[in-house]
Amino acid sequence: MRIARRVILFALLLVILTGLWMWWNRPVKVDMAAYVPADSIVYLEADSLPGLLNGITSTDAWRELAPAAGIDRHVGEAGWLSRFMSFTGLGSGESVIFSRAQVAVTIQGFEAAEESDTALKFSPRAALVAETHTGEGRTRAAVEKLVGDFARRSFGSPSVERKEVDGVRFVTWVAPTGSRRKVVTAVTESVAVIGNDEATVRACLEVRRGARPSLAGNEQLKELRSRLGGEGALAFGFAQSGSAARMVEVFAPLFVAGVSDKSEVQGFLATFLPKLADQLIGSAGWSARVVKGSVEDHYFLALPEGMPARLTEPFEAAGGQGSAAPTAFPRDVYQVSHYHFRDPEAAWRGLNAVISSQVDAYRASIISLTLEALVKSYGVEKPREFLRAVGPDVMTAWLDVSSENKVLVVAVRDREALRRQVGERLGSGARAERVGGEELLISSDPERGAASFFGDYLLVGDAADLRRCLSSRLDGREARREETPLEMAESFFKEPSFVTTRTRDAGPARTVISFFGGARSSGGASGRESFEKALARHSLSVSETRLAADGFEKKTRSAFGQFGAIGALLTPER
Repeated sequence: MRIARRVILFALLLVILTGLWMWWNRPVKVDMAAYVPADSIVYLEADSLPGLLNGITSTDAWRELAPAAGIDRHVGEAGWLSRFMSFTGLGSGESVIFSRAQVAVTIQGFEAAEESDTALKFSPRAALVAETHTGEGRTRAAVEKLVGDFARRSFGSPSVERKEVDGVRFVTWVAPTGSRRKVVTAVTESVAVIGNDEATVRACLEVRRGARPSLAGNEQLKELRSRLGGEGALAFGFAQSGSAARMVEVFAPLFVAGVSDKSEVQGFLATFLPKLADQLIGSAGWSARVVKGSVEDHYFLALPEGMPARLTEPFEAAGGQGSAAPTAFPRDVYQVSHYHFRDPEAAWRGLNAVISSQVDAYRASIISLTLEALVKSYGVEKPREFLRAVGPDVMTAWLDVSSENKVLVVAVRDREALRRQVGERLGSGARAERVGGEELLISSDPERGAASFFGDYLLVGDAADLRRCLSSRLDGREARREETPLEMAESFFKEPSFVTTRTRDAGPARTVISFFGGARSSGGASGRESFEKALARHSLSVSETRLAADGFEKKTRSAFGQFGAIGALLTPER
């Protein structure tokens, strides 16, 4: 009897000690902003990888595309087993780390490399930081295996370099000679840092040691995380004030060449635009969550105090967001943006005035020049006169993802004024041809494009694009009203928006499916056809942008949201 009692007491004590050990070993959520440098240009975080995966696999797109692509629809779903491994730490190293890890991505800067004699390729200096809530040994083994496999798939036959810095072991996989690509990893205690640049990895480790300030104390981050519901989202992103200026400084040279041919003007703009961006653009945030079977991306861009109030009247939205203009586009148009300004000219003048008020008179003239350069690509030489002659409906469209030019469609308010401006734009040598029962005016200079009055609308753009628009109407393939989901966008915000954008792009959804090893249906040609049809049904994204009390706010709903773009960064190049 005494032996039985001792066995029971021992078993009870063992259960209590095991429970206490598991409770002590359980993961406790941390603020991942405390793991990245305070001067991060862009910051992203996901507090639960199983939660993120569950969100993606709960979408309508996944439920249809995964089976069509030959993927188990339930693959990767985090159920009770994942929660058990997360709480207890029992399981393989990779599984436990996945169930427990919180991750963050920091971008510290950008570097340019010559891709050809005339082109530059910009690459971010970035690192992924993972708090695995797991021991250093298991973390190092799992990370080096996963990253090593990734490097071999991406680089082919990479060389491997190992060294120790400040007591931390660095392992670097370097692509074969002739390429600058590499992956650097370092593990200290339960934290793994993986980056494409050693300096960025070391910066994160310095934050971990307390030798460098972290982003955790940033008040802008706290405000946007609360505003966008970052703590309950699948993922959250943040860019602090000053980040825009640092990015404009990198990419400005690509833009200024289109503003002026004069080297002194280009040099001035390359210096001036980053300063202007610093004055005009504040912090920015992003969050993602699943809403009604789609991923909703929610963005916010803060503006300087007083600027939103000054833009309220110029940016007043027109009543109703329906339009007959979509019938001007082919049914498979890639992207259409519909601007709902009550008075387009007032919106233009208001934007110009608000931006110009931030600088002196000389720089204000440069701003006007820059804004005019932005609309010249649409064939508009005199923006104020042009916008004064158009109605509330203003639309721009990319017909294809590879198109070099956009098509501009505007409602006609003053037909004679628009005819005069179109004539000045196209020149005296313009010729006319009939397409789809409509007259198409084509300039003798291909750079000046073409134009066509289409009922109560004016189309301006490249001649080939306009022929396609007019021909599609003749063939009966125009985008029908019921296929333009403007009603969907009206529910995004209670307040009216000033722009709605519809994009039909299967690329992001295809990337997500490919990331999970899909699109390899064993059904042969019929299986691939089934997948492509399903992909087409989930290729649409709709976004709406409005002016809030302190900045611009935008929501987008699509199959997988920004995770398609993120997946493209993580998918090895083929």
